[in-house]
Amino acid sequence: MALKKIPLLQSLQSLLGALFASLPFSATQMTLSSVLFAAIGFYFSFQHQPLLSLLFFVIAGAVDAIDGAVARAKKQVTAQGAFIDGMTDRLVEFLFVLSFLFYPLPSFMLPAFLWLVIFLFFGSCMTGFVTAYADHRKVAGKQKLESQPGILPRAERLILLFAALAFVPIYPISTSFILACAAVLSFITFLQRFLYFSE
Repeated sequence: MALKKIPLLQSLQSLLGALFASLPFSATQMTLSSVLFAAIGFYFSFQHQPLLSLLFFVIAGAVDAIDGAVARAKKQVTAQGAFIDGMTDRLVEFLFVLSFLFYPLPSFMLPAFLWLVIFLFFGSCMTGFVTAYADHRKVAGKQKLESQPGILPRAERLILLFAALAFVPIYPISTSFILACAAVLSFITFLQRFLYFSE
């Protein structure tokens, strides 16, 4: 089960959304702020400070997790807001993945940068694209789109990236291993969705 479908986490998300709805920021402003936090995290990776980088990427992920709940609490749910949210998700993930290039990671079966390329292509790009294209070509209705499979959806991808970055200063081979696993699972997720929508 995807994390976002777990009832307890949904309730927590709604509770946090109601709490943060009292802040003088629109849901869209909160969404856009996640890119700012990710950019700061990227900067700290550039400065070879992985733990500070991790802190700001976690904040970016947390903001992204509750901005939808804030939009619902403030009654600001719009198609444009959903579009902006999707675009910022890609930007945050791109900055996160790119930040690993600043660290001298050891190889694990393949050079670490190749695992990052595979992850970026299949995880950040193709898993979302196959869903969007299936919708665009009308090969799937709303119900089928909402029930699409995926062993590694976005929330789980971010958790693996958090873990990978946390290991950089203490055991970098673990970082390379986690990135390799994330890349393979991202490819499997793409394949699952491609076959699902091709039926």
